[in-house]
Amino acid sequence: MNYAILILAGALGALVKEILVDNKLTLPKKIEGELVLGFLGSLLIGAFAGWAIDGSPLTAAMAGFTSQSVIENLLPKSSSKNGTNKLIIEEMIRYIAKQEGVDPELAVKVAKCESALSPTAKNINTNGSVDRGLYQINSKWHPEISDQDAYDIILSTRFFCKAFKAGNLNWWDATRKCWEK
Repeated sequence: MNYAILILAGALGALVKEILVDNKLTLPKKIEGELVLGFLGSLLIGAFAGWAIDGSPLTAAMAGFTSQSVIENLLPKSSSKNGTNKLIIEEMIRYIAKQEGVDPELAVKVAKCESALSPTAKNINTNGSVDRGLYQINSKWHPEISDQDAYDIILSTRFFCKAFKAGNLNWWDATRKCWEK
């Protein structure tokens, strides 16, 4: 199935919902600690669901229309501090790791051991440096990574994958016993 057709179908479903139900187009954002997908999030979920379920544009359109309510009602309420569901974070990590050619399960295990899958995890060390985000990227050893990037799920996961492929898995040795189980 052509991915463009699924994306367009997901977009159509999301657009119809935004116009008919919400009476406006919204972007993804947090409202009172809860993640609101908005038009773009619904489009992506619609396209993914259409591909994953049966490759049907109709499924993609329906998923785009209902994505926010489906996520709110069907997924377990195991949320991280920022309101993003941990299952969604795991799937994002797996998807990015797969794209980067890294074992998706390893990427998830390291993030679980480092931050309990909390993109906003923060640890202040005795030397004043700060470990930040899913992979606890240290501010002293990685000053090229801004706080914003360290707390970003996609960018921090790509950072982990790049470090792994460069042979730097030892950067996460402090939690090795946890993620090697």
